[in-house]
Amino acid sequence: MGTLPVIKIEMAGTVTSFRYPHFTQGFQPTFEMPPPSTIYGHICSAVGDYIAPDSLRFGYHFVHAGKFVDYREHLHFSDPIQPFPFDRELLFEPRLTLYVTRLDLYEAFRHPRYAVALGRSQDLMTYRSVKIVELQEAQEGYFEATLLPLHMAASLDKGTIAVTMARYIDPRRRPQWNTYALLRDAALWPPPAPERHPWDSEEEDAGMLFEGHDVQLWIDPETPDHRQKRGVKRAVWLHSFVED
Repeated sequence: MGTLPVIKIEMAGTVTSFRYPHFTQGFQPTFEMPPPSTIYGHICSAVGDYIAPDSLRFGYHFVHAGKFVDYREHLHFSDPIQPFPFDRELLFEPRLTLYVTRLDLYEAFRHPRYAVALGRSQDLMTYRSVKIVELQEAQEGYFEATLLPLHMAASLDKGTIAVTMARYIDPRRRPQWNTYALLRDAALWPPPAPERHPWDSEEEDAGMLFEGHDVQLWIDPETPDHRQKRGVKRAVWLHSFVED
């Protein structure tokens, strides 16, 4: 089994919001988790400059304490395009654990160039921990509160939500899109075998098997054990900002 050194950044804030690119007039919903483009912007803010989007991979675990609505958002009465305020969803007490594969960015996170924010510029965050850890290759783990490739959704033993997000926005503000599986609960990987019934045929069992179970699994040894499986740690799926 191999290991993979990464920077692990733990951060927390009071509120944040990850706006949909298109929304119903008068109401601004939020994604439940930060889009990859938001993570890219956050890393560039810490560095103080644009970084090559193909120079690193990232993964994260994101939770919040609840969602509420700000009823007085953007009172830009002098703006002829947006003369009226609208309602915006906010996430309360966001907590993000971010994993970044470029170790040379360690000092940038220790001493960020700009104010630490996640989502809107006013959504300030605090780095609680910045350190280098070694992810461990494993045969078994669990994913929780994260984004996964959409093709994995059919294999997971927990439900997911399909979301289309910007994975990268270039310096000329041109977005690249991708669709992900948003997972809130803890899902074991490899997924448990489906429960068999006496009346199930072998053909029906075969129909429940999906491709892609042989993914390379990286777990963080510092994470809690799975609630039902002692010794099974949380896994980190490493995404790219641009096409592989």
